[in-house]
Amino acid sequence: MKKLVSILMAVLMMAVLLPHAVAEEEAPLDVNGLWADPEFDRTAITILNDDEGWASDLLGGKADGGYIIEMYWSNSADSYDSYRMVAHREGNSLVYDNGLYVRVTSEDSEENAGSEELISDAGKGSFTLTEDGTLKWEDSVVEAAAEMKLAREPMDTPTAQELADEYFKVIAAVETGSAGTSLKQAEAVLGVYQFCFNHALWLADPDTLGANMLAAREMLTEEEAAAFDENEPAITAEAIRLLVEDEAVTEAYEEAGLLEHIESLRNDATVRSGVSYFLACVATLENIGEP
Repeated sequence: MKKLVSILMAVLMMAVLLPHAVAEEEAPLDVNGLWADPEFDRTAITILNDDEGWASDLLGGKADGGYIIEMYWSNSADSYDSYRMVAHREGNSLVYDNGLYVRVTSEDSEENAGSEELISDAGKGSFTLTEDGTLKWEDSVVEAAAEMKLAREPMDTPTAQELADEYFKVIAAVETGSAGTSLKQAEAVLGVYQFCFNHALWLADPDTLGANMLAAREMLTEEEAAAFDENEPAITAEAIRLLVEDEAVTEAYEEAGLLEHIESLRNDATVRSGVSYFLACVATLENIGEP
C-alpha cells in the first residue's frame, strides 16, 4: 500500500513539475528582424525582443521581456502611417492591445504640413509565426493585415568600408580646441545615431560586426586613428547620455540645427537599442588600436 502511495505521489509531482520544466526550456521565438510583404511594398515592420527593457520607456512600469513592434506604412508622397505596439508572447504569437497608430503628413505637403493625426491608441491584434517561417498578422484597426504574408528581410552587417567612412572617419574629423567644438561633437553624436539607424544595428551579427570594426580601423591613416582615439570617448559618453530619454539635449544641437533630427532618432526604441548595442561593441573593442 505504501509503495502504491509513493508511486501515485511521484506521478502527481511529475504532473505538477513537468509543465514548468517544459516552459523553462521553451525555445525563444525567432522573430527579431525586419519583415515585409512584397505585395505591400510600402510597408516595413521591425520586431525587437525587448532584452534591454526599452518597453518601459514606451509604456511605463517594469519591462517584462516582451517585444517592441514598429511599422512604417507609406500612403503617398505626402503622408505615411507610423504604428507601434508592445507585445507579449503567447505560444507562437506576439499579442498586443496597445497599438498606437499615427498618420504623419509631410512638411512639404500643401495641406496639414507636418501634422500628426491619431488614428487609434488601443489597437489589438497578434503576429503569429507559421510553420513556413512567415508571420500572419491580425489587427483590429488595419483591415489589410489579414491579407499580408510577412517574410523576414535579409539584413547586412555594415562592411569595413562603411564603418570606416560612416563611423571612424566621422569621429576622427571632429576638430577640438576651437569655438565650434561643441557643435562638431553634436554633429558626430547625431552621426552615430544615424549610422545605427541606417544599418539597423539592433539586428547586426555581433561576430561579423566586431571583425569588420577591426578591419575598418586598419583603413585609417595614422593621423585619422590618432584623432579618432582622442575624440571617441567624449562622443561615446554623450551618445550614451542621450540614451536616457529624460536627459536634456544641450544647446549645441539646437545651434547646429540638429535638435529635431536627434530627438526623432533617440525617441525610436529600436534606434536606441541599436546605439546601445553598437556602443557596447565599441567598448569591447576599445583597445583596437593597440598591438
